[in-house]
Amino acid sequence: MKRRIIPIIAIAVAMLSIWIGRAAGAGQITNADLATGSVNSRVITDRSIQYNDLSFLTRAQLQQIGVRSGATIRGVIGGDFPAPATGPNTECPNNCSWAGYASLPFPTPNTLTDSDVLVTNATWVSGDTGQTQPVLDSSESTSPAACTGTVANPTAPAGKVCIYIAGGDNAADVAGYSVVPGSGGSQFGFKLHWVSTGPGTANNTFIDAVWAYHAP
Repeated sequence: MKRRIIPIIAIAVAMLSIWIGRAAGAGQITNADLATGSVNSRVITDRSIQYNDLSFLTRAQLQQIGVRSGATIRGVIGGDFPAPATGPNTECPNNCSWAGYASLPFPTPNTLTDSDVLVTNATWVSGDTGQTQPVLDSSESTSPAACTGTVANPTAPAGKVCIYIAGGDNAADVAGYSVVPGSGGSQFGFKLHWVSTGPGTANNTFIDAVWAYHAP
């Protein structure tokens, strides 16, 4: 009698294990369970899809749509330039002209002209002994009051770019500009321009900055 009971128990345990395994998988859906086109926006959790989940074609299409009203986008801008070699043939013996460019990820609703690209040096911090705060161009005299954000949280008024200088040295006449000459504007980017204070090693200049644009 005992010999019969042991195999029956073994069979029961095996069947119970199979049932538990199937139950554990119940309610779990894998890719193999889905038909093509069966998942639509109705069954996707809001804000669960990230930019990296999109195809390259969809990303390109989004770039043509532009920045939605009320949204703020951010980025970095600047440049680090060594002093040109000295001597009679040097191209820039003093007050060299430098610029950094920013390309926007999406077109802006308004075109960005010179007056729309603001710069503040109030956020500058010295990163080494002897560094001097970049000096703004006179055209930026009201920009620090308009740009009230920080390097950690850059903000901007509607329709404007605010550039927040985080670090820099030997830089003067700092100003923001459109990438289109004259009074023109662009929806795709902007420029930060300055001159080195010179001469000699004072032409070794840099600006590190962050920026924000707020769509009107």
